[in-house]
Amino acid sequence: MQTSVLRGAPFSTGSMRPAVSKAHVSRSPLVVLANKRVQKKTKVILTKEFPGLGKEGEIKSVPVGYWRNFLLPSGVAKIADSSILEAIRKKKEDEIRKKMEEKALATAFSNALATIGKFMIKKRVGEKDQIYGSVTVKEVADAIYQQTGRQIPEADVTVPDIKAVGTYECSARLHPEVVASFSVVIQRDKQITIKTTSAKK
Repeated sequence: MQTSVLRGAPFSTGSMRPAVSKAHVSRSPLVVLANKRVQKKTKVILTKEFPGLGKEGEIKSVPVGYWRNFLLPSGVAKIADSSILEAIRKKKEDEIRKKMEEKALATAFSNALATIGKFMIKKRVGEKDQIYGSVTVKEVADAIYQQTGRQIPEADVTVPDIKAVGTYECSARLHPEVVASFSVVIQRDKQITIKTTSAKK
């Protein structure tokens, strides 16, 4: 019996080996970082001014240990809970509303002074319409009070140097943001006018 032999390319066992990738594999060193202890903080409101921390009424975020061991025992601050935060918010709104009302009143009074326009003051007058002494801030403030019923602090009134009859521009600070301008008219008081005469030889 004849055995048939297949002829062809010589068989190589090496050709059956799977291809192996020679790609470079980089290896970086494994670094393990220890987690730092996160310091817990809490919000507090200062009940008094404290150097280096803040002023009374300010809200600060401080470490819990600092609050428990120092701020609480010394009475410097208290926990800023929701009720306290709401009270602070309301207080700020009230302060803003009050300031707006004060400015509105000052503006209204400034308009009233502008409407009146002029305030009369009578003075003793000598020759050439020169007055005796000068017009004081008090006299101007009193003239305003007599016509408006409102007393303005003398420190808030600005008056130029007045030495003779005439009309002068003055001003009054009614509010940090409101300054009123008005005129002061110095008139001769006929009842006490003083005349000077030269002596006859």
